[in-house]
Amino acid sequence: MLRGIYSAATALDVAQQNHDVIAENLANATVPGYRRRGLSFETFQQELDGASASQSAASSHGTRTAREYTGWEGGPLQQTGNPFDLAIGGDGFFVLQGPDGPLYTRNGTFQVNANGELRSHEGLLVNSDGGGITIPPNVTGVTIGRDGTVMAGKVPIGQIQVKSFADRNQLQRVGTTLFAAPPGVEPQAGSSSVLQGYRESSNVQVVNEMVLMISGMRHFEAAQHALRALSETQQLSTRPQGS
Repeated sequence: MLRGIYSAATALDVAQQNHDVIAENLANATVPGYRRRGLSFETFQQELDGASASQSAASSHGTRTAREYTGWEGGPLQQTGNPFDLAIGGDGFFVLQGPDGPLYTRNGTFQVNANGELRSHEGLLVNSDGGGITIPPNVTGVTIGRDGTVMAGKVPIGQIQVKSFADRNQLQRVGTTLFAAPPGVEPQAGSSSVLQGYRESSNVQVVNEMVLMISGMRHFEAAQHALRALSETQQLSTRPQGS
């Protein structure tokens, strides 16, 4: 009896975690460069203390989250014509100057601040090979080549860094569209190209997420009904005779 109650309770817990992840994906479905989150689950068995002196231990089965992962599939490209909207062709990342080191993103909706600095929508400097990129005042046009070279008129003023990783799954999510490399994981030059005037959309497919949410709700309800039935049965079996 206790085994069944414990199993149903763990199923409720992972169903809630799954619901939260799907809700976050749906909330960020329109955020450029967002990469969907996902969870994988596993069953497990462990020994728990029994509820009575006659049952010192009970083998208990349950469900838990095995790992969280990021879906790295590319999002669709939207042509905006904005010279500071950039997308990446390939599996690379733009490099931003974070407060504690470089951060990596697929969100290339950049903007120029009052000082002419090219920054992300979070306000972080966009890295070039020489540091940041500053757009001179009164420039008639800014073009960015596929290799990331930034031209102010006909004068090169920097080259936007685009880095890749041998195993993107080692990256740690530190923001909605930001990732950090853990110690010992070094970026590579890669062969990705920069596309000016394009914006990469989120890779969340809303219909798929809604189907997953409905399926998850069904699992939650099934576990909830099982837990209620087991609890009522437990109460009946422990009720004093004649009461």
